[in-house]
Amino acid sequence: MVKLEKEDIEAALLLSWLKYVPVFPKKEEKSKRKHRRFIKNETPEIQIPKRVKNSPSASGFEVYGAGNPKRVRLSSNSNGGQAASSSRNSNPVPKRGRVSPSNLPGSLPKFPPIENLTTLIGQCSNPFVKQLTNSDVNGHQGRFLLSNEYVRNQLLPLLNEKSEDLTTGISVKTFDPMGKYCNMKFKTWGNHKTYLLLGSWKQFVQEHGLKVSDCVTGWMFRHNRTGELCFALTW
Repeated sequence: MVKLEKEDIEAALLLSWLKYVPVFPKKEEKSKRKHRRFIKNETPEIQIPKRVKNSPSASGFEVYGAGNPKRVRLSSNSNGGQAASSSRNSNPVPKRGRVSPSNLPGSLPKFPPIENLTTLIGQCSNPFVKQLTNSDVNGHQGRFLLSNEYVRNQLLPLLNEKSEDLTTGISVKTFDPMGKYCNMKFKTWGNHKTYLLLGSWKQFVQEHGLKVSDCVTGWMFRHNRTGELCFALTW
């Protein structure tokens, strides 16, 4: 009987163990294979989960795109469900448009929409819109500040230069949405030619409960019968 040395036994065990050790490819070989696969556009097939395939909203589920990475598209179903698409040829989603507010020029009525004034309005300015500020509703100030640019472009052409002087003030009737009016004064204030409505403005604010951030729309017009200047305000 042949007596085996310890070293011989260990060598035999090592050889038998090496038979079952898998041989891994070198990193270079793996990268070459990936590169060749990319060049040939060999993209893997997409596995669609069974729960997606069988869902009612996934009718028309398509996988397409020859030569490109596979893309998935959900077409609209017969029940009118919304369709999601990643297709390059699909209609682009429109950008969210800005909603035009109702107080933009052109969207406002040309004349005050006050029933009692329909037959009384003669020459009339274009409408203006102002969001009330603290100073407009402050009881200690009691005045309504108008835009200088608007007054110069829209209101001054309606004035009679010989008989109507804004430095001393012009008496005007200011109508509310119900057709009721208050006597006020339209004039300039200070060296900066600021244009104001004064007089009963404080009472007008209190009576109608006007507050900061309320948007007031206004017109100035000539009274069709008396020829006097009037304001009409709505909000």
